[in-house]
Amino acid sequence: MRKLSIFFAAACALLLSISTAQAQAQAPMVVYDDGLQAGWDNWSWAKVEFAVPIGGAKPIKVEGDAWSALALHHAPFSTKGYSNLVFYMNGGVDGGQSVAIKLMVAGKALEKSYIVQPGAKKWAVAKIALQELDGVDKLIEGIYFQAQAAPNKPYYVTRIQFE
Repeated sequence: MRKLSIFFAAACALLLSISTAQAQAQAPMVVYDDGLQAGWDNWSWAKVEFAVPIGGAKPIKVEGDAWSALALHHAPFSTKGYSNLVFYMNGGVDGGQSVAIKLMVAGKALEKSYIVQPGAKKWAVAKIALQELDGVDKLIEGIYFQAQAAPNKPYYVTRIQFE
């Protein structure tokens, strides 16, 4: 009976540690929510303003010339256990900006990108599969929200996270 109790206790401990590890792997990595989160820095080459008060939220306001970008940097981390990059975006007064979302690896933007075009004066959630950004099981160190061939009028981004 004692051996069975020890085995049962060991099995329970193993299952608990596996469940805990899975839960930790699935916890979102928050990049920005009313402010940059710990470990994230602003490396932008667009005009950005953080924590702009709008209707109870404090998003990032972004505008800039063609090819300028909101660039958020972090020490390299693995995307293993994450499937999506999720954020909220608002096109401001005009909307329709063309913004390429890219991930950065080893100091360079990955080739793949995903184009978003936020609507005017309304918030929408964007959920981009990391596969679309070539970001599955990679050591990434940043995210770009990059204007395309035309300048971007002001738009807003908030609640950026990896899930």
